[in-house]
Amino acid sequence: MSCESKAMKRSGAVLLMTLLLIAIMSGGIALVLAQSNHLLTLSQHSRGDAQITKIASDLKRLLPNLLSKIESARDLDYFLMLPLSSHSSDNRFSLEASLHSPLGVFNINNICDAEGKPKEPHSSLLSAIFTRYPIAAPDTFINILFDTIDTDLTERQEGSEIVTFFSDFHNGSIENRTQFEQIISRYLAITKDPQILEIPWEKLIGFEGDKIDINYASPEIVSIIAPNIDSATLRQITDLRTEPFESKEKLLSVAPELSSVYDPYFLVYTPGKSYPLIGEVAMQTDGESNGFRFHIDLQNRTFSRLEIQ
Repeated sequence: MSCESKAMKRSGAVLLMTLLLIAIMSGGIALVLAQSNHLLTLSQHSRGDAQITKIASDLKRLLPNLLSKIESARDLDYFLMLPLSSHSSDNRFSLEASLHSPLGVFNINNICDAEGKPKEPHSSLLSAIFTRYPIAAPDTFINILFDTIDTDLTERQEGSEIVTFFSDFHNGSIENRTQFEQIISRYLAITKDPQILEIPWEKLIGFEGDKIDINYASPEIVSIIAPNIDSATLRQITDLRTEPFESKEKLLSVAPELSSVYDPYFLVYTPGKSYPLIGEVAMQTDGESNGFRFHIDLQNRTFSRLEIQ
């Protein structure tokens, strides 16, 4: 048998296994979202928070078994690409769901510890961001961030302790995009500098994890961390990536420019280690829309932080 024929057979086997995995996961997801007519019937006869509670309860019960099938970075990648949707037979109720990794950006909470001491090299990323996207008063913005993440109430400068201005804020961490936008609004109140609004924050910072999963990293944050990477390689490992990197070595064979920054900043999914996922569910019942967001960890497959939207 020729080398070419062997290669074709190997390629065919890989494709077959891929399709089989997708079929298994799709079947599991269909079970989660439909669960015969039980989930949909319950949903049609309830509204608002009660509807969300019922669907979230079913997802919480059924998703862990499905997630247990994820045993590699490749499995995770396939899983996150699957469509998640369902609707009732009379089309009065429909559900669209998605799961994604929040580890494609830098966790802003990693810039300092609870005492407000800078944590390197992560703290330096802020300076790199402001070098790429200049603002009028970077020190003021950094002071507000540090005063939010540390646990004391001592201001680094006048007006930088955000809990003084937002009663629902608690020192210790920035939990979500809404809280980060409150920090931006505080900076604007102090400086009147609109340049802060020109920074593509959603492509740079998030609020989960210790490191960035290179398979879901935004090109913007990769180029901030590794400014020497050429544009072609950057696109190849981010926007044009066709399969997941399953190890540090495979990544560096394509992007050796990341060799010095991989360990402090990046990871690929490894079974048995904590890994957060975020799920979003949007529903329509007789034309009325509602939804919720939830967090789930791949290691112990536990739900947390159900947020009604």
